[in-house]
Amino acid sequence: MTTLNRRSLRHSIADGLRERVVAGEFGPGDRLPGEPELARSLGVSRSSLRAAIALLEEDGLLRRLHGSGTYVTDRPLMRNDLSRNFGVSSMIAAMGLEPGTVDETCAAEPASPEVASALGIEVGEPTSMLRRVRTAGGRRVVDETDWCRSDLLSPPAMAAAAQGSVYAALAERGAVVHHGVATITPDVAMGDVALRLGVPRGTLLLTLWQVDSTAGGAVAMVSREHHLADAFEISVYRRGPGDGGEDQT
Repeated sequence: MTTLNRRSLRHSIADGLRERVVAGEFGPGDRLPGEPELARSLGVSRSSLRAAIALLEEDGLLRRLHGSGTYVTDRPLMRNDLSRNFGVSSMIAAMGLEPGTVDETCAAEPASPEVASALGIEVGEPTSMLRRVRTAGGRRVVDETDWCRSDLLSPPAMAAAAQGSVYAALAERGAVVHHGVATITPDVAMGDVALRLGVPRGTLLLTLWQVDSTAGGAVAMVSREHHLADAFEISVYRRGPGDGGEDQT
């Protein structure tokens, strides 16, 4: 069997197990059948099964306890790889969870100093603001606010994108997002953010401030996302000192 085939098999097994967890066949805290029994039922080798389980451990869906067995985690982590710029819904769906949107608010809003600086406009100029709470399997996990120039995306057009992708709406108007630059800061939920996420005040958050630009460098959108810290694992691809010709001395 080739390396590619082995990789495909373990991912196929992992996808099948993930679907069974999402369907409720194995619930949070449940112990999976033993490896020999589970491998027989799936018609795969134990080594392939172990490789698939390792993938689901990395995703935070399963955990192995030495001498006890493999268990479904109570609350799987969603992995947000910041080297890839895609929407929150796509990230949630990639984890096998049902993405949703609640509490949408869209309005014309004067640009704050921070938003104006990012968009390259004057403070107080009109922007289209969309605020919404993103859910994963019914759980509120992200409080997100997006701002665009109103001449690029009007408030009604932005409201129409509330249940879908603002990126897609921007692309339809010729502003295809090519890249984004994100800044991450530790935070706690207070006031309206805590209420919207349905968590106690002081709950740990990871706050992302992101500026999205076209290939030509024009800023298309800025966003602030408050992620529940216990729901996400954030990773970043970092090049080594030998990748780019920097002085390594």
